[in-house]
Amino acid sequence: MLGTATKVKAAKKVKVRKKKKKPTGFRLAIIDLGTNSVRFDVYRMSGRQAVRTYRDKTMIRLGDGVFKTGRLSPQGMQRAVHAFLGYRKLMRELRVDQVVAFGTSALRSSKNASQFIKLIESKSGIRVRIISGKEEGSLIAKGILSNIVPPKGVYALVDIGGGSTEVSLCRGQKILACHSLKLGANRLQQMFFKTIPPTFKKGQLHPVLALRQHLKTELLSIAKLNDKYDIRLAIGSSGTIRSLSRILKKIGRSSQVINRVDLTSLTAELQTMTRAELAAIPGLEPKRVDLILTGAILLEEIMFALGVRYVAVTEFSLRDGILQNELEFRA
Repeated sequence: MLGTATKVKAAKKVKVRKKKKKPTGFRLAIIDLGTNSVRFDVYRMSGRQAVRTYRDKTMIRLGDGVFKTGRLSPQGMQRAVHAFLGYRKLMRELRVDQVVAFGTSALRSSKNASQFIKLIESKSGIRVRIISGKEEGSLIAKGILSNIVPPKGVYALVDIGGGSTEVSLCRGQKILACHSLKLGANRLQQMFFKTIPPTFKKGQLHPVLALRQHLKTELLSIAKLNDKYDIRLAIGSSGTIRSLSRILKKIGRSSQVINRVDLTSLTAELQTMTRAELAAIPGLEPKRVDLILTGAILLEEIMFALGVRYVAVTEFSLRDGILQNELEFRA
């Protein structure tokens, strides 16, 4: 009996000490610090191949107030720091070898961006690089074009963010023109809509009409592309467009693409809805309730400017362009 008990104990001891196999390959983390959300991806890299092993998105609303005051708010910065501390912990657990972090429109527009970047680095050890609007548009196009079979003819890539919108015109894999516009769902909400639903006093222009007039002026450069090229289709990316697509699918209006007629109908309904009614819309994230109307109007006006009736939706965007750069660098 004594010998049997000893053998059992030894077997259990060996089982506990058995080592797990370590994951192979170089591990890269990509952090996209946007106006509305921060996105975090981890990839296992091998040559010119990458396999995503982790993905996360947190709505931190870093850009709240920045387009009015010109400064990032203490609350927005604190939310961002909290997210980065969480990502630092995750990177240790996932054994990340390198991190690439970049910031976009909210940081480009804020006077205290440099202090904020220093704060992020001192708290988390992660250095954030601010990219220009031109570079952002180029990387978005690269990320999409590297992952899709392009449609025939000339088509547009449209990426609506919180603070800016990037529009690229393409034929095949070639970029014909690239525009970065200071138009985003969060920026426009701060500029035009003080209440939900938008209201106005007698003798004033309705905020929705004021927004549309502003957009028609700002989109003149895009409208000129429509005059020059026969644009057949647009491909949309990022949170605002994906949210609109998800809503239209949930309410049975559109399936694979966003139809301009359906979008116009939805926009008309959104501009009369209360916050509670908006929150009850199937497929709408709670933290996008106050942004969805400006995002819908912006996409609708872009479609009119480009002369397109449909927007196909893609999951690829800015982070995929960053990933492609890293793959090319390591090849």
